[in-house]
Amino acid sequence: MRHYDEIGLLTPSERTDSKHRLYSEADLRTLQQIQSLKAIGLPLGQIRAVLHSPGHDPRRVIEEHIRVLEEELERQRALLERLKRLDVCGASWSDLLEVIRMSEKVDRMLETARRVGEEPKFNDEQKKYLEERRVSVGEARIKEVEQEWPRLMSEVLREMEAGTPATDPRVLELARRWRGLVAEFTGGRQDIGSTLNESYQRNMTPEMQAMWSYIGEAMRALDGAKGA
Repeated sequence: MRHYDEIGLLTPSERTDSKHRLYSEADLRTLQQIQSLKAIGLPLGQIRAVLHSPGHDPRRVIEEHIRVLEEELERQRALLERLKRLDVCGASWSDLLEVIRMSEKVDRMLETARRVGEEPKFNDEQKKYLEERRVSVGEARIKEVEQEWPRLMSEVLREMEAGTPATDPRVLELARRWRGLVAEFTGGRQDIGSTLNESYQRNMTPEMQAMWSYIGEAMRALDGAKGA
């Protein structure tokens, strides 16, 4: 109550000679309104604006609050996904900070690609096949793969920035995982893989292009090892 008085949200109607606050029935009704608005998550500053300006449209106030909450939920969701992707087993603080930096960098790359990119242009037969494959794979595995992609890209980016040769065994293993995830989506169909590649090439940032070239070199090394 004292805080509400200090910020001008609920000023008592009267005070005693010793400066104690005296609240009227109208003040208590206002307090009840404040508590109700707090219960739906409105901040005190917005509550003050609503109570002091009766002309506020309740619908617009709620719509704006919904928008703010949705943005906050999206930020929290992104943070949660990033934390889930972190592999900190046996890591030092410097290792952890580097993992976080790479994760943030990949998230920015993916967000840029989503913002400016186009959806792959699959034909009707390919769309039907992919939908059937989605059902057969299951939503649980799809979510696992969606979390695995940024984690894998972070590892590739870390090796690339460290100057690790694309033929290094660590990078070759990353290339195998990369191919495995693509194959899990395409079911091994080359036509769908080609459509994906074309879409990725159109949507890539320069950093993604560099990473794509790096992992592509590792894949060619894998192919060469098979043919040897």
